[in-house]
Amino acid sequence: MSLVLFYLGSRMQLVLMDLVATRTTLVAPAWHRTASRTWRWIGLKVVFFIAACAVIGALGAVSIIFFIRLMPAGNHQPPSAAFFGSFALFFVAILLAVFLVVTVFWFLRDFVLPFILFGDARPGDALRNAIDIARREPGGVFFYFFMKFVLMLVAGIAGELCFVLAVLAFGIPTGAIGTAMWFLLRHSGFAVRTLMYGGFALLGVIFLTGMVCSILCISAAVLIFYQSYALYFLGGRYPQLGNLLEPPPPPMMAPEPLLNPS
Repeated sequence: MSLVLFYLGSRMQLVLMDLVATRTTLVAPAWHRTASRTWRWIGLKVVFFIAACAVIGALGAVSIIFFIRLMPAGNHQPPSAAFFGSFALFFVAILLAVFLVVTVFWFLRDFVLPFILFGDARPGDALRNAIDIARREPGGVFFYFFMKFVLMLVAGIAGELCFVLAVLAFGIPTGAIGTAMWFLLRHSGFAVRTLMYGGFALLGVIFLTGMVCSILCISAAVLIFYQSYALYFLGGRYPQLGNLLEPPPPPMMAPEPLLNPS
């Protein structure tokens, strides 16, 4: 099941990038257009995940061996200050490693994947093209990732606020209707009370449906915004993608010369 989800997630990353770049809304054509690039992206992700697990695993193994050596020999001997210092250093190293892994994955998805998708490049060629951009504009790429982190925080806060507003928008009417039904019908006969409980169930379904739709809409808006941010940054440095995002105007036709009546 996890492999199926991994495959579908990789395919949908390609589809989302294609939809945003072409400004279309039909998923089926984008699904077929991106099919030939799927396994290149999946292979690159698998290699990345193996390398990331190896790095984090090696870091954890070295830290554990170091902890064992610093542990006190006797049962009544308290741990030394070096033991607690190395423990804190271990967590800092893990956090830095996770941050580095996330940044590298962002680099692969935002800079390497467009060359695979829109340029039909091999993973090695796409990686070299992306590295060339980073070498030419290290400051711009650094600022891109900094703003991506800032926008992630802003989008998270905005998404939470939108979710709260959605809860209020669906919860207040359904709650008010349910409360009114309870006070008006709770002392009625069996049949009426049965209808009342059925009404409660219907209100619950309406509320949950509204919440699911709200979460999908908020998530879609955030994903499209992030994808647009990545594509438009790279579009100014990758002409083929830039022409797809903002098609150049058609060339002006030169006026035909007037025929000489003589």
